[in-house]
Amino acid sequence: MNYKACICALSLLVIPYSNLYAISMVYNFRIAQITKQPILESGQEREHTIVALVFDQFRKKYNGPRQNFVGGLGSFIYKPHPYYFRVDFAVSHIKQLVGKVTTFSGTETDDILCTLGRNFIIDKSNSITFSGLFGFPTHRIHTLEHVDFGYGQVGIGGQIDGSTAINAINAFLYGFRYIHFFPRSTFDLGTKYIFTIGNIADIFLAHKSAWDMQGFEFGYTARFRFGAHIQPNLDDTVKKTNYVRSNFYAVYKYKFLINNISNRLLFNISYGFDHSPRIYGNRYIVTLWASWNIGF
Repeated sequence: MNYKACICALSLLVIPYSNLYAISMVYNFRIAQITKQPILESGQEREHTIVALVFDQFRKKYNGPRQNFVGGLGSFIYKPHPYYFRVDFAVSHIKQLVGKVTTFSGTETDDILCTLGRNFIIDKSNSITFSGLFGFPTHRIHTLEHVDFGYGQVGIGGQIDGSTAINAINAFLYGFRYIHFFPRSTFDLGTKYIFTIGNIADIFLAHKSAWDMQGFEFGYTARFRFGAHIQPNLDDTVKKTNYVRSNFYAVYKYKFLINNISNRLLFNISYGFDHSPRIYGNRYIVTLWASWNIGF
């Protein structure tokens, strides 16, 4: 009983800071990198791409709470060579359990993320892309007392990603990005808070293969979130919402034509965990998603 009481107490401690530990799918570096890859070979690529994606993500915290996010993400990509513009939006149903008790259930929208970039062809085997990112919230935050979907803050950042062809079938992919989030205010239980999740730095490494109409990709991403703060600061809990995270993923790809319109189906599974913090961090994160990309 004492052990269970400690777990419940720790779970309650994290509640006032749930918005600082919100998740976002539009800022997911893996999804962005996988879905922006051209459906057809170079020279046949279409200028416009629509991405329709559904996801189901399970999380378990080190201190006990379990969370489930089920929803969809939509993207539009415009690529007048060598530039590209992308906009992402998502919505998710959220359910959080502490033990067998549902502490929150609801549906929320993610932020809207806009990305503008330029691709440079270095040689026949290498290309690199430089991008700028701008994200903004889609809903007001009325309370800090439940888990949130969407960071709910204005974010500005930069990104570098590229590919190196190993041969006609295989290629190595890499990427790095940094995003800074600006503080925003909200009222909770009569008190005005000013808070921010701080900064995010992502690293992306992957290998992809393509043959005939099929493809397979596996990789690793690392995320570092730092600089979170809230005023007034009740204790040092906010420092523990900064995290270091690893994630491993695999995705199968199948492309086909319908009336000369290029299509691609993607099926992904990933497993991640937080190296730190050990109190509010995630013991594991399992994500399943599938998408249908249409190029025209």
